[in-house]
Amino acid sequence: LVIEAVFEDLDVKRAVFAKAAAAARPDAILATNTSYLDPEAIFAGIAHPERCLGLHFFSPAQVMRLLEIVALNATSAQTLASGFALARLMGKTPVRAGVCDGFIGNRILKVVRAQAERLLLAGASPAQVDAAMRAFGMPMGPFESQDLGGLDIAAFQRKAARARGETPFAPVAERLCALGRLGQKTGGGWHDYAAGDRTPRPSETVEREIRAAAQEAGSKFQTLTERDMQRAILLPMVDEGATILREGIATRAGDVDLVKIHGYGFPRWRGGPMHWARAQGLDHVLSELDALAARGLAPAPGEGLRKAAAAGTF
Repeated sequence: LVIEAVFEDLDVKRAVFAKAAAAARPDAILATNTSYLDPEAIFAGIAHPERCLGLHFFSPAQVMRLLEIVALNATSAQTLASGFALARLMGKTPVRAGVCDGFIGNRILKVVRAQAERLLLAGASPAQVDAAMRAFGMPMGPFESQDLGGLDIAAFQRKAARARGETPFAPVAERLCALGRLGQKTGGGWHDYAAGDRTPRPSETVEREIRAAAQEAGSKFQTLTERDMQRAILLPMVDEGATILREGIATRAGDVDLVKIHGYGFPRWRGGPMHWARAQGLDHVLSELDALAARGLAPAPGEGLRKAAAAGTF
């Protein structure tokens, strides 16, 4: 088994696998750890494609238990089963995922980040959004988390998305990256940080950039409660999860929950976003999301959630 974990660049990964395929036995499994790139494109032209699959470890890989196992069109049942066997040997929690941008977990993460910025344009501060999500049970808020990992990671992903003809939503993040505010490693991202101290502090620069982005977008500030902020992030997560299920990227709702709990810190005692939504009542979730959309705080619900609400389950 060969697992590639090089830089997220398609040409680099293809070059690695061209050499790996030439050096390894023809029945050796070739696995990519890509987070966002299309594994089908990574392995295009590789001999014996039935031995290829995605093994998406979560960072730090020696700590995080989640392992997304991504089956390609040509991946054999034996190769897929081997991926699950490897996860068991490593003490990981495996979840099968289909091929799409971000698979299960990072696809929902993109929604979280977009919604967090939408709240900023509606008048919330990064500290308020972070506090609201910690109050829900998350170990860190979305902006604290980005500061820890680095804003440049998502910026690189947005660049790749634009190259594919997509239009990522990150009006404030783009401004901060242009200023070189990439998180804790540069002394400031969504928050300011003192040297040697990871405590987030409010930033006048960020406040100014939020106001400028809101003015450019024609957004009007609203009075937002803690519940408003929580629901504006959580309900679009559920909506995206329903779309992922409808597309067959995830096999079952419980798999989405496993990914969010073991890879992204969703509070375990709430059972994951899909379980949490069922407990709320999917018809209630749908009506709340419709109300948030009417206020400009979220996109309109998708067909997947509407059908799930009608059926009463995912």
